[in-house]
Amino acid sequence: MSELKAALADAYARGDDPKFRSVAANGDEIWSMGTALFVLPAVPAGAPPDLEYALRVRRDAILSGTCDECNASLGADLFGRLGGVEAATAIIAHRRNCPASDENLFPQLRRFREARESTSTDEILDAASKATRLMVEEKVPVRRMIRSKKFEMWSRRLLDETLAVSTGKCGHLQVDPAQTWNILLGDTNWNCNQCWEYQSQEIARGNSPISTQEDFTCDHCRTVKENLEPLILRIGTFVLHGGLCQTCSKRSMETNEKPRRKRNGAKRRGRR
Repeated sequence: MSELKAALADAYARGDDPKFRSVAANGDEIWSMGTALFVLPAVPAGAPPDLEYALRVRRDAILSGTCDECNASLGADLFGRLGGVEAATAIIAHRRNCPASDENLFPQLRRFREARESTSTDEILDAASKATRLMVEEKVPVRRMIRSKKFEMWSRRLLDETLAVSTGKCGHLQVDPAQTWNILLGDTNWNCNQCWEYQSQEIARGNSPISTQEDFTCDHCRTVKENLEPLILRIGTFVLHGGLCQTCSKRSMETNEKPRRKRNGAKRRGRR
């Protein structure tokens, strides 16, 4: 037990950022920090804000060693070895009024699971589609939305082509596909919202999963341009991220509707 506590203390003292590694078959997440591995409950897709916040507070408390809400510290109870590795149960005595305490978190999680089990698949998918739409509308200004019917048809063809060549998906989507699917056009892997954020951080660090040429290629006309405007396409629960050249971006926002002309008929004269 003393060796385990020393290993945890060393992991926290290093100051390294916790790294998300993978998703277990039962949906739990695997994180690492230093030489320590942590098995943590995932935030379920569609969780209400209070439950999501409580789970994130609980996760952060374990990965940092201290709860930011109630200042409770991490303890551990050694219970054996798993695959030749010492394993322990993390114990944090959160205060009763802390969102991450057992008294507050477990009833919320139980109610959420019971409600989800009693909800039909169609309703779950409809809720996931609505959540995806709201998320995209929050990120993309209305003036940047695609209005061209021609581009809408192209978007659907592009989704079909992307689904045909995509070869993988993150562990969260494998466990629960009824949530938002994100992909960077040119890549072959789909990510949930959480894993998409992780990938976006890696891209910002210069670790893009696509080639430099593809990164500067317009996803519509396939012309290589120095500057591309961001493209976000949503179809149901699928969100495609890419880029358009200025010409294609402008055309995508052109509408085919003819402007209404003022009528000068008898009714109008009568109103005068």
